[in-house]
Amino acid sequence: MMIGRIIKLTLPVIFLVLCFGVSPAQKKDNAQEALVDLSELSLDETLMLPDVPDKQASYIKSYMRREAQALQKMGYKVETTRNGEVVIATIPADELFAPNDTVLRPTAADRLKAFLPYFRTHGKFKVILAMHSDDTGSGNYLYGLTEKRILALYDYFDRHAAQTDMLQGYPMADSDPLKNTPNTTADGRRTNRRLEIFIVPGPMLIMDAKSKKI
Repeated sequence: MMIGRIIKLTLPVIFLVLCFGVSPAQKKDNAQEALVDLSELSLDETLMLPDVPDKQASYIKSYMRREAQALQKMGYKVETTRNGEVVIATIPADELFAPNDTVLRPTAADRLKAFLPYFRTHGKFKVILAMHSDDTGSGNYLYGLTEKRILALYDYFDRHAAQTDMLQGYPMADSDPLKNTPNTTADGRRTNRRLEIFIVPGPMLIMDAKSKKI
């Protein structure tokens, strides 16, 4: 069982890590090192790609802070990681799925449609879905449940987003409960059942920061 491993559907198998500040010859020489097989990366590892060069970091952090504030105003629980470069929005799983179900509720679109703009411009953002469960059930059952829920989310974004080639998904089962939120109470289990949506600056956003377009 692979907890936290990427699901490969419409995803690019190979991700090209941009190399800034190197010559064309160096880029060619380093081409093999710049190719990363996403299917081999854990959630934590893929969250580190692409790297934001130091010179663009302040622009990216300022831009992503505005994105976080906008999502927060829409009622999402929002935090940041990677020193402010990555935004995390959390949606309770119960708002998306009925208990033990893998079909999106009819009202789920009301919670998901706010993220469609992140797919509007190719390469601007990478979106990562991490689906979590509580610990009620066997490991195989919980992995299968979160995997099928990721597939349902893929289907929604495939049908409604402009393009989804930078969408990634991780079925997490019960492998990552929230700190100070044990699965020993009904409230704790409800809180741990969640979808985390990571908004990661993509290559085009980094290029815009380099040319000071953001």
